[in-house]
Amino acid sequence: MEVFAFDGSARKDGDTAQKRVSVKKQLIKVMTVVRQFLKFKRGKLPTVCVFGHNGLQLATPIQEDYEEKRLDCRCYLSDSNLEQILIRDRPHIIITIGNRSSFLSLRTSPFEIQKRWLHYDTLPDITQLGIDAYNCYLTNMFNSPGAYDNPLVTVFTPTYNTAGKIYRPFQSLKEQTYTNWEWIIVDDSDDGGRTFKILCNLAKKDHRIQVFKPWEHSGIIGKIKKWACRLGNGHILVELDHDDELTDYALDYVVKGFNQFPEAEFLYTDCAEIYENGTSNTYRKGWAFGYGSYTDVEYKGKFFKSANAPNMNAKTIRHIISAPNHIRAWRKSFYESIGGHNKELHVGDDYEIVVRTFLKTRMIRVPTLCYIQYISNTAQWTRNRDIQRHVRSIRVHYDRMIHDRLLELGCEDFIWDEKNGCSNLNIPNPEVESHVTLVANV
Repeated sequence: MEVFAFDGSARKDGDTAQKRVSVKKQLIKVMTVVRQFLKFKRGKLPTVCVFGHNGLQLATPIQEDYEEKRLDCRCYLSDSNLEQILIRDRPHIIITIGNRSSFLSLRTSPFEIQKRWLHYDTLPDITQLGIDAYNCYLTNMFNSPGAYDNPLVTVFTPTYNTAGKIYRPFQSLKEQTYTNWEWIIVDDSDDGGRTFKILCNLAKKDHRIQVFKPWEHSGIIGKIKKWACRLGNGHILVELDHDDELTDYALDYVVKGFNQFPEAEFLYTDCAEIYENGTSNTYRKGWAFGYGSYTDVEYKGKFFKSANAPNMNAKTIRHIISAPNHIRAWRKSFYESIGGHNKELHVGDDYEIVVRTFLKTRMIRVPTLCYIQYISNTAQWTRNRDIQRHVRSIRVHYDRMIHDRLLELGCEDFIWDEKNGCSNLNIPNPEVESHVTLVANV
């Protein structure tokens, strides 16, 4: 008698028993791997960090016998090493037991941490504590507590061969008076991992820092920014270049500006450009088509020529020199609704997304120095001719749409040439500016 094996080949009876034993062994190996895999998958549970009590184990009531009931509890006597615990454990829930005033690190932690915090003066019923912990986990997973008063701000930064200059934006973030932020860094360097190593070390210093690196160098800044924004969890997106810095009140002013105008989805601020030696970079009088100017500002004992960001009118929205510079900030839901940064643009990405933003929402201006931009031998300067080419092409593409949007907002398009159906930047400015900017008072 012949039988057929799994591969379709004929076998005698004598071969069948041996084949069955071999198949059985293979099945045992497969089941062992499956069990190990399932055990590994079960190992990831909602994480609870407990401070002030040792050896606590929590569980949740189950509706069916196939449900998991365990919570991953990690107990500590105090919160004195809170930052490293947050970096290592990434807890979903934080429980403290004892005198609340003794948990100083938690009391001064960002809102994103405090919203996960449950405090008890004495140890409550263990069953109820497990229920409370799991409900806290669910609340933060499905809802956004504090989204208006204390929104999480995602600061996003693409890096390229930045090396030690990254400590400049890092230090400015550490000094922010508004502490509920996260920093998403996407490294596009091709320096053999030097910059990425520095970034990873930064992430070990602050739980709010997340670092990512694509499998190969891209060189397309629009793509890198889009990735960074999508990786963030915040309600507000703030762009920060890899060698620049924010003033210490910057994020606070961004949040207040958005809260002042809930109907607007984009915000920009004033900015100072300086060289590495500390001297200011300025443009000639009448820059930004006559709408640009400067204010002398003292910040931390240093004086800056702060560029007064122009309002958005028929001219200023039509060129990069007068369009919003730093800070540029979006509500994330809006940013995603317009498709984010253009992933095909290696230059001019910032101007192109500003135009698309203008077409869909009102813009808020915070007339205060919030950003210090360092001028060096970067792509912005070495590829300026290519930038100008792209800016012209972007303006031509969106010209009619800008015209229609200005009229929709009741703003005079004073440079529109009706005969030729396009704008003309050479048309003189009117005596009284007609603009559509919402100016915040923060």
